[in-house]
Amino acid sequence: MKNLFFDFDGTIANTQEGIVNALEYMVNDLKMEHLGIDTYKKFIGPSLVDSLERFYPNFPKDRYQEAVKSFQSYYNTKGVYQLKLYPGMKDMLQQLKDAGYNLYISSVKTESMLKILIPHLGLDDYFEGFYGQSEDGFSRNTKPAILKYGLDDSKSAAEDSIMIGDRMTDMQGGVQNNVHTLGITYGFGDHKELAESGADLIVEHVNDIPNAVKEFK
Repeated sequence: MKNLFFDFDGTIANTQEGIVNALEYMVNDLKMEHLGIDTYKKFIGPSLVDSLERFYPNFPKDRYQEAVKSFQSYYNTKGVYQLKLYPGMKDMLQQLKDAGYNLYISSVKTESMLKILIPHLGLDDYFEGFYGQSEDGFSRNTKPAILKYGLDDSKSAAEDSIMIGDRMTDMQGGVQNNVHTLGITYGFGDHKELAESGADLIVEHVNDIPNAVKEFK
């Protein structure tokens, strides 16, 4: 393996506080039904549009753009900074970098948001590149599409790459691009979700990742 593509939300950083606050702002702003924090935690990982379809099936599709703008009006100014790196993250990334792997981010966050967050968290020196959804939130907003974009841009061969993430969307992105998949359970998904969505291997802790990566041939 040469290329490691990391999800961001729930894999690199715990972004629950900012995302849930932005969702609650959107719900209040658009007078939508309050679904509660347990449901809003399930929004973390997939794109906002996908989660609206799943959890607000009666919300009109022609208002999705309005919802995205409302969410972003809070998240892009306040929520983006309401996050924490998982303990041991920098040490783990340095270990992988020292071992010669190319590290990338593959996230449903927009690239403009990643350009703010990566330096904010002091992660500039670890990643070769980061790939996110399109700025409009519609034209490239699924993990399979974002990962394909990252593979193409970085000229990474699928057979030499691993997608690392905490949600079913990360595993589906890997499977659909013929990329190896490593699930992690310290984020927002669980073992069952990851296994059922195609994880080749599943680990529980940040410091389990380097040894897990070595198991892929």
